[in-house]
Amino acid sequence: MWPRSFFIVAFWPIFVHPLAPTDEIQDADPAQSGYLDNHNMQPTIVGSQNFGILWQNTYGAKEKWYAKPLVYTPPGGTQLIFLASSMNVIRTLDAVNGTMLSSRTVQPPFLQSDIGCTDIPDYIGITGTPIIDASANTAYFFAKGYKNGASSGGVANGIYKLYAVDIVTLQNKPGFPVLIDGNFADNDNTRQVQRPSLTIINGIVLGGFGGHCDLFNYTGMIVGVSTTPGVGVTNLFAMESSPGASPVVTDITAQKGGKAGIWQSGMGFATDGNRFFAVTGNGQGHANGDVPSSGRLPLSTLDEVVASFTVSASGKVSLTDYFEPYEYLSMDAGDRDLGSSGVTLLDPAVFSGTGVSRIAITVGKNGKAYIMNANNLGGFKQGPGGMLSFLGTDNIIQTILAQGSVFGGVGSYPLEGGFIYFTPVGSPTVCYKIGLDSQGAPLFTLVGQTATNSAGRVGIGVPTVTSYKGQAGTGILWISDPNLGLQAFNAVPVNGILKSIPLTATGGLNKFQRPSFGDSRLYVSDTSGHVFCLGSPVSLPLSCSQPVDFGDTAIGSTSTQIVNCTALIPTSINSCTTGDATWQCLNSTLPKGQLSKGQTFRFPVTWNLTQSSINDAQNASFGKVQPGVASTNLNLYTTNAVPKYSNILPISLTGNTVSKLAYLTIKPLEVDLGGIVVGSAGAKTGLSASLVLQNVGAQTLTFFGRRVDNSSSLPKVGDTLTTGQGLSIPVQFLANQTGAYSTFLQWWTTGGNGYVLLTGSASAAPIANISVSTIEGGWDFSEPVNMDFSNVAAGNTVSRNIRICNSGGSALTITKSKPPIDVELLAPNHGTDLHEAQKIVVNTCALGQVSIVAAPLGVNRPDHTVSDVWILNVDDVSFGVHDVAISANIVTRQLGPLLPNGTAEYSYLGCYYDGAGRQLVKQFNNATNENGWCQATCFKAGYIFAGTEYHTQCWCGNTAPSYSKYTNDTVKKCEMSCPGDITQACGGDGTYVSIYYDQTKYVPGPDSIPGQSKPGSSSLSTSTSMAGSTVKSGLATSSLSSSSTASILISISSSSSETPLSPRSTSSATSTPGIPTASITTSAMQGFTSLGCFSDPAGGPFQAHNMPKLFSNNSMSPELCISSALARLSATPATIYAFVGVEYGRECFAHTATPSPQPSSLSGSTACTMTCMGDESRMCGGPNMYNLYAAPTATITGSGAFE
Repeated sequence: MWPRSFFIVAFWPIFVHPLAPTDEIQDADPAQSGYLDNHNMQPTIVGSQNFGILWQNTYGAKEKWYAKPLVYTPPGGTQLIFLASSMNVIRTLDAVNGTMLSSRTVQPPFLQSDIGCTDIPDYIGITGTPIIDASANTAYFFAKGYKNGASSGGVANGIYKLYAVDIVTLQNKPGFPVLIDGNFADNDNTRQVQRPSLTIINGIVLGGFGGHCDLFNYTGMIVGVSTTPGVGVTNLFAMESSPGASPVVTDITAQKGGKAGIWQSGMGFATDGNRFFAVTGNGQGHANGDVPSSGRLPLSTLDEVVASFTVSASGKVSLTDYFEPYEYLSMDAGDRDLGSSGVTLLDPAVFSGTGVSRIAITVGKNGKAYIMNANNLGGFKQGPGGMLSFLGTDNIIQTILAQGSVFGGVGSYPLEGGFIYFTPVGSPTVCYKIGLDSQGAPLFTLVGQTATNSAGRVGIGVPTVTSYKGQAGTGILWISDPNLGLQAFNAVPVNGILKSIPLTATGGLNKFQRPSFGDSRLYVSDTSGHVFCLGSPVSLPLSCSQPVDFGDTAIGSTSTQIVNCTALIPTSINSCTTGDATWQCLNSTLPKGQLSKGQTFRFPVTWNLTQSSINDAQNASFGKVQPGVASTNLNLYTTNAVPKYSNILPISLTGNTVSKLAYLTIKPLEVDLGGIVVGSAGAKTGLSASLVLQNVGAQTLTFFGRRVDNSSSLPKVGDTLTTGQGLSIPVQFLANQTGAYSTFLQWWTTGGNGYVLLTGSASAAPIANISVSTIEGGWDFSEPVNMDFSNVAAGNTVSRNIRICNSGGSALTITKSKPPIDVELLAPNHGTDLHEAQKIVVNTCALGQVSIVAAPLGVNRPDHTVSDVWILNVDDVSFGVHDVAISANIVTRQLGPLLPNGTAEYSYLGCYYDGAGRQLVKQFNNATNENGWCQATCFKAGYIFAGTEYHTQCWCGNTAPSYSKYTNDTVKKCEMSCPGDITQACGGDGTYVSIYYDQTKYVPGPDSIPGQSKPGSSSLSTSTSMAGSTVKSGLATSSLSSSSTASILISISSSSSETPLSPRSTSSATSTPGIPTASITTSAMQGFTSLGCFSDPAGGPFQAHNMPKLFSNNSMSPELCISSALARLSATPATIYAFVGVEYGRECFAHTATPSPQPSSLSGSTACTMTCMGDESRMCGGPNMYNLYAAPTATITGSGAFE
């Protein structure tokens, strides 16, 4: 199985159709920098009461969006939203009001139930974000389904296709879709799942593939497909190949592929010209071993790497450079993947330094952010050896230790000095600022974080930053949180805090999302399948120049700026206020009377710092002011002559307070370097961080003393910093003994004195053990780990726990957790129990509850086994992946006569309609009736069948009930309680009977249960006529056969001839001269067989249709329609339908004979493309066409003309 990520790169010609300025045609930007400056998002508007949810839509049940929405304005049209769901449904919506413009299901989705992995629940269709080629008005995306368009089929039959659709009509472009499977790569061609977002670079679409929860046999792949029709797949580049990769095996269930999947938590490939960057996860080949190697040399096993590739004009992918962390072997062992995020390429105009013209960043599950030179990634072990000089380390710019695992990636903001952001699981979002060390090399320093923690589970999205038309002071940091929902913050921290911008609550968003932006609106989706649009429902009456930047303003002085405004409608200005008293606006400076549309005016705003001081003054009425960035809002209040316009116009004011003299600032004031695990692979390089010394005064700052050991990176006595100049200082912590360490650095300068506290700790490695709870209340530590619930009675819930304990010397982190989520076997708290990135502190344990929720079945049902695994791993490298095997046997009460093995002799057959002719002939009544008594009574009287009905009635007989009277248990017609045992069901009202059969004398077949396969053999000499019910008994088993064969004459063709039909449907049509034939793939459903898509000609005798309509329902599915048709068997008089059709998504039709006028079989891209409103994984016809189903006694031998 190929790994589970993917995204696309394509090179295309210059756009013929220019993009609208506020369109977003791919996930964020090509460089994946996460910075967007063109969507008219103003902090003052976003933070106002006018900004909120404009609309929210819900579509199919269990339908979710892992692909981000795209925003596009087609030629001559208005802005629309392109959605692609996990159910393989694509839609376009009006970007303003959310009205659906078009919808299409491209193919039935792959079922999550086929793999047993719960990372993506229910359906695995389109999971990677598409990309729109504006030059061709085309959207590209990968969709997973099954061979031949089937709706199921197991892992081996899963396929991927690349679709190219017209963005307006959603119809396929010529030459598409392209089948990905079946093309040879360096590894065997197995299955795959696509996750990362798509990219386009030159007419070649590239995608990265990963695996399902590391299950099955897969190898990471980059797939190239040409956008030129008919060319197809141009390249498959395997992340693991010969000679270093593991030998290829053909068994897709064996976890022996090369792995090194590309998934990146859905983040796209970062692109730069004709090169792109990918990040991989765990692998098996390990060709580098422990020997240093240049990133410019070929490497056949690209596991745990950041790799740079180029794409040739012919679509071939070539590896050009890579970085592999020196501890990659221990990362593999502990499932601390590097590939949990993609690469972020930073703006080279801001983020650069001596010898580094472009910076690339990635951050992984191991909690490390790697800052790399994008033009020289670093290879393997090309750096110095730390304490052990004979061992190489990472040759990169900087390593930042995060507070925990990171999924999703890094965002950036290139204005106001340059910042990067990322969010460790369960911790605040952190902000680092670019600086330069004493040699001019780039170095990032922690300068701020959010005041609140993120969700304590996997799923936090990539940080994204917007600005208003690229203006400084307008940066907004956006975070999508699976618990807290959409969060917004000012992009520049003040006093170490990223200030929150209040938003309307959205609820938890789907994992790994980031908002998509349009024109002053944004779009997100939540965990319940809602799609939200947030924006402002009202327009602004004025357009004013903003933000108003006061630049550097010395404390003790004033600065005045002029605000220029234009009236957009007739309006009057009433007053102005500011959020900070040091900014002053006078009402007397505002225009009087009503302004006409287009009229301009200007007014002054003053920043008055004359009453401010750097130091607290005794008995002063004003507070201390620290030099640095400051901001507030100015509000203009208006009276408008036009409705639906805001009465408040917020204007952003920003500035930078500086001292008149030299002034030293140190950020941060405390540097906690974290903890070293003594003896670990990471201990040899220690831990690193940085701090910044800066002069924020108006005069040159001179150092005249320091308390610190000698270091060439620290300023010496006599060194100076000019106004605004900063110096980034790297700090490294090394320790080979456990303990807590601290020290401090101190400087004396002409701009004041300052110090910084440095702390760190060293501890022993974590030691994990795993056990499962036992029925006696203890713990079982046996390996391999098995949790056997043994027998669980139907209707009961039984729970036990998996326990992981840490007896080591440092915190233990869960690096992989794939819990079971089935109907009867599940981890009920799978989002919180033993979740990925969860930390278990020393001498504590964490529990994961497992429950068997046995369905409440009736009595005398066969046992059935449920089983699954909970896959777990931790960062104790000696622990290894544990597949905790869980199983249970679900049993029901066995009543009545028992066989020697304790099983009831009478087994449950089903619920049957007992009107219009009894199913069983002999009746007994008992005020304390229950199924065991009834079965014993019938057994003593020599009857094969026993049935209970209407509480007290017991019926016996020797003739099998008719399949035509069978009623599915889901309809709940046999729900009446037994008076002798109210926990049992004894039939139902309206003459429904619960029938049981003697399993020693009868084997169920299609004569009694629709769709049941015929018994393979029989040994009973009993002959039974369905019409005469003559019985000869006395042998162990019986076989019932029909004395007559029903035959219905129907013809589905342009010919008028009729053909007698056999009682059971066949898998292909029988050719008749003059009648077109078609191969029909059949699938049984409650005894009915799917025949395909057929026309419903207008003008038919049944209200213009060719079959009578039974009903319409917004919960329509083929099963619902067929069940309703079967229910007519219970009516008086009974109706036996031969054909059932589902049409227009919600309509159910049925007929007892041939549809008239005769329909034609339809095929092609327009045939029956509407999904069922009750199950969007199924098709329910279309306009004047239906998906047709035939009863067991009817089939089609010919078909009409194909379209």
